[in-house]
Amino acid sequence: MNPAALETTPGPAFDRRFLFVTGKGGVGKTLVSAALAVRSAQRGERTLWVEMSEAPRGGHLFTDFSPRYQLVPVRDQLWAMNLRVQPAIEEYLAVLFKLPFITRVIARNTLFRVLTAALPGLDSLIPLGKLWYELGRKRGRKPYWDRIVLDAPATGHALAMLRLPQAALDMVKSGNVAESSREIDAILSDQALTSLIVVTTLEELPVDETRELIQLVHTETPYQFASVVCNSVYPDLGLDQRQRFEAWLAGNEDPALLADSLKTAGASPAWLRARLQWIEAHRGRQQRGLRALADVGVPLMCAPWIPAASEAEVLHALVEEFTTA
Repeated sequence: MNPAALETTPGPAFDRRFLFVTGKGGVGKTLVSAALAVRSAQRGERTLWVEMSEAPRGGHLFTDFSPRYQLVPVRDQLWAMNLRVQPAIEEYLAVLFKLPFITRVIARNTLFRVLTAALPGLDSLIPLGKLWYELGRKRGRKPYWDRIVLDAPATGHALAMLRLPQAALDMVKSGNVAESSREIDAILSDQALTSLIVVTTLEELPVDETRELIQLVHTETPYQFASVVCNSVYPDLGLDQRQRFEAWLAGNEDPALLADSLKTAGASPAWLRARLQWIEAHRGRQQRGLRALADVGVPLMCAPWIPAASEAEVLHALVEEFTTA
């Protein structure tokens, strides 16, 4: 499989109202989810980008933005929040019992924290319930949000979140937990509403973890992934000059092949050859990763390698790629 054969812009699966984006730590999951949210906002769609982290990255991506639990405007048509468990529990109890001050005291009580930690899945159920609430909000007769993009936890915790609704319904048939679980299950099952998206780089460990996640979700839950985003994919520098390019990398002289590149880079042929040999070797390893993902039964999308000085610059370039490629 060649990276050129991959989708390079988000397809219809990325136009659903709820995008659940996960992936192994360090693969660019937050950047990809933020780029999808910015792309949506730039199209005039009222968009909410949601992080779930004790160390949120939004402040590194957007100028003058400080992540918090409360919804914060980021730019035109784009809002963001950091959906942390403790504030979500406090808000849930305040709504449930209609006693905000008292329930905040209860929620912060050490004994309460011990009890909630002992209840499997509560740290996933209540945040998912908050997202269900936001998806159900209205502006008149229209949805309040055209799109919600969730920067979900990394693969292990995300798998637990996706297992939770069915597991809860197996244990509890009635009451608030069962009702919330049914609502969340309905959202995650609705492929016209929700896209599950996994981000990976094409190194061996992230690819293996991505394959395992997809297999477990598809076999242990009723949900299906809509896309695998292959991040930081190196370009095919040889293109239609592949044989000449490979011969030049091997040491053959061919001054005309990269004359413009040498002039632009201001580098010697030896330096440029060494650099492009490294890129080509890395691209070869990525090709093996693509072949390993080819049989997972989920469409693959390419997000290109972007050399940039800061995360904000990478985000801007990634949005441009998703919009114009």
